[in-house]
Amino acid sequence: MYTISPYLAEFLGTLIMCTIGCGVIANVELRRSKGHGDNFFTIAFGWGFAVTFGVYASHAYSGGHLNPAVSIGLAAFGEFPWEKVPGYIIAQVLGAMVGAGLVYLNYLPHWKATADKKIKLGVFGTVPAIHNYFTNALSEMIGTFMLVFSALYTGVNFKPTISGGVELSLNLNDVLKPLAFGFMVAVLVIGLGGQTGYALNPARDFGPRLMHALLPIHDKGPSRWFYAWVPICGPIAGGFMGGAFFKLYYEGQVSPWLFVSSALAVAVLLFAWWANSHLYRAPSSEVIPEFEDTHATAAHAQRPTPRPAPCLSCCPKKWRRTVAPASSTG
Repeated sequence: MYTISPYLAEFLGTLIMCTIGCGVIANVELRRSKGHGDNFFTIAFGWGFAVTFGVYASHAYSGGHLNPAVSIGLAAFGEFPWEKVPGYIIAQVLGAMVGAGLVYLNYLPHWKATADKKIKLGVFGTVPAIHNYFTNALSEMIGTFMLVFSALYTGVNFKPTISGGVELSLNLNDVLKPLAFGFMVAVLVIGLGGQTGYALNPARDFGPRLMHALLPIHDKGPSRWFYAWVPICGPIAGGFMGGAFFKLYYEGQVSPWLFVSSALAVAVLLFAWWANSHLYRAPSSEVIPEFEDTHATAAHAQRPTPRPAPCLSCCPKKWRRTVAPASSTG
C-alpha cells in the first residue's frame, strides 16, 4: 500500500473533520441556508460523522488522532512517542484552518444574510451558553477525559475474532473503530456539551477561530480571544489525564504523567476560578433568566388590550373617532 507522511495524514484528516463539522453548524445556524433552524442533535451527529470520516482518511497512516488532546493522551499512556506530538499538533491546527476556510467559501453568500455576530463566530469557534470560566473549563476537561479514556478502552478491547479464536482476515479495526469514535463524539456532545458546545479539541477551536479573525467575513464582530484559552487548556488537561489514568486502569501502573496531568488539571481550574473575577466575560452571557411566576404570567395575559388612542388632529373631521380610555385593572 502506498504510504504518506503521518503528518500529512493528520492534516488531511483534520481538514475533512473541520470541513464537515463546521459546515454542519453553518448549515443549521446561518440564515437562508437549507438546513437553517434544525436542532442540536443535527450538529452533534454531524460532528460525530465528521470525526468518523476524518479518522477513516488518516487512521492507516497516522492513527487518526486529529486532536492535540488525543495525541497528548496517547503519549501519556505510552502508545505514542512524545517527540512526534509537536508535529502532529501543527498538522492538526493547519488542517483545521484550511477546513474552516473551505466552509467560509462554501457558504459565501450567507455571511451577509446573517446579522448575528455570535452565530457567525459559532460556525468557527465554540461560544459558551453561560460564560463562566471555571465551569466552562471543567466541562471541556470532563468531556475530553471521557473521549480519550473511552477511545483507549475501545482500542485495546476491539480485537474481532470468529469462533475458534481465529482472527478475521478483514481488519475490522480499520472499518469499525472510526465509526465507534464518531458515535462516541456525538454522544458526548449530546450528553455533556450543552454548556460550551464542546470543542474537545484545541485544534478544532483554535484553527477555525484564527480563520474567523483573518477572513473577510461580512460584519463578523470580534473573535472572542478572551475565551479561546478555555477550549485549548481544558481539553489538553482532560486528554492528558485520560491517557495517564487509563494506564493506571488498564495496566495497573502509576506513571509520572499521572501526577503531572493531575497537577495541570488543578492549575487550569484554579486559573479559571481566578479568571472569573479578574478577566473579561461576555456581558450577553451574564444574563440569567429570572424565575417565571406562571400565575402572574397568566394574569398578565388576561388583561384587556388597551384601545387605540382617539384620532384628533391628523384625520378629517368626519373620520375622527372618540374612544373612551381603557379601564385599568389591578
